[in-house]
Formats: sequence, C-alpha cells, structure tokens
Amino acid sequence: MGTWNTKINGNDTFQDIYQNFFDAYNQGKEPADISKQIQDDYAEMFEDSDDRNNSLFGLALAQWETKSLDQTIYKQVKEIIESGNDLEVWKGLGADSKTLEKRKKELDKFLIQISTVREKPKRRVRPKFEYAANHLLTLPAPDGQKTFEILESYVNGEYKDTSSGITWAGGGGSVFYFYTKGKFVTARWVDSQTLEIRHDKTIEFAKKDETFYFCGDQGVIKYIAE
Repeated sequence: MGTWNTKINGNDTFQDIYQNFFDAYNQGKEPADISKQIQDDYAEMFEDSDDRNNSLFGLALAQWETKSLDQTIYKQVKEIIESGNDLEVWKGLGADSKTLEKRKKELDKFLIQISTVREKPKRRVRPKFEYAANHLLTLPAPDGQKTFEILESYVNGEYKDTSSGITWAGGGGSVFYFYTKGKFVTARWVDSQTLEIRHDKTIEFAKKDETFYFCGDQGVIKYIAE
C-alpha cells in the first residue's frame, strides 16, 4: 500500500489516482471521461484489497473538487468508512491502536467533506511549459556568412532532442536531429561549402540532411560515424 501517514492523501496509491485525474483535467478533459479512463487504466488497483480503498478515496476527492462526484463512487466510499472496512485493512497491515484512531478521525472528516456539495469546481491550471536549450556547439563558417549550431532541447526539465541548424543573416534551416541524450556529436567546416559532422555510430537520426542551401549559398554535409 505504500503508506506515508494516516491522512486521506498520505499514501502513494491515493496520489497516483488523484494526480493523474488532475493531469487530465488541467488539459481540458471532462471529469466523467477522466474517471472512466482512470478506472480502466488502474483497474488492478481498484480491485486489489490493499489499494482499493485509497484508489476510491483519490477518485472521490478529485470528483468532489470538480463538482462531478459520482453517486456510485460516493456510496462505495461511504460504505468503506462507515463499515470500518478501511480500518480492518490497516489493522491487517500491522497498524496499532493509536494509528487506527488517527486514521478513523481522518476518514470521518473526509466523509463529512465529500458529503457536502462544493460551491465551485476547482479551476483548471494550465500545464506548465518551460523550454530550455543547452548549446553544445556554435561554429561560424570561414566565409563569415553563416553559422552551424548544435543544441539539446529540454521541456519542463526533461530532455526532448538534440538538433542542429545552419543560420544566415536572413534565415536558415535544420540539418539533423535525434532523440538520445548524451551522444557524442561535433563538427567542423572543411571549407565554407563543406561541413563535416563526426558522431557516435549508435545515433539513430530522425533527420539527416546531406546538403544545405540558402539564397544561392549551397554546400554538402558529410557524416563520419565513430
């Protein structure tokens, strides 16, 4: 069950259900559709004797906060709390009398909470989107007219891809990109019309241009796997 403490939200099973509900809710999905998807995706947790209660508690609170509390879910939660079933589960997992007393208080408080209709649904929060780039190489061409660059891109702190491009004063375009972090890749200009790229032989390129062209300036790109 992965218990953290006696609070309703104090365990990882509850958090898995609750957080996944709001991940989808904040993306604009409807609560009823989210609830169905969660019950399908986490069917084993909803059926497991140790995880079922906390799964239902997580879903019930998420529904209550979005003014979409399903009466079937509410009745199941009410039955679990009033029958003492949840305390029996905790007792079976080794909880002592002091812990069970604290848990009962949290259960009673939770049932009172979801038995009262929330005034307004919880506001959706726009998902965070933070882009960052780590510049691996910036290489001006001998003619001074263009620059080749390699960078790693990150979204919300997670690696996205490694990409490259050639830019001129008036524009530019991409050369290659791949999706594996930490691979060796570097380059050098042989001359202003020839770019040589050396790279880890295990890289699987999603794009790999072998020529470049912009406003009459054209050249070749040579790849050397090492």
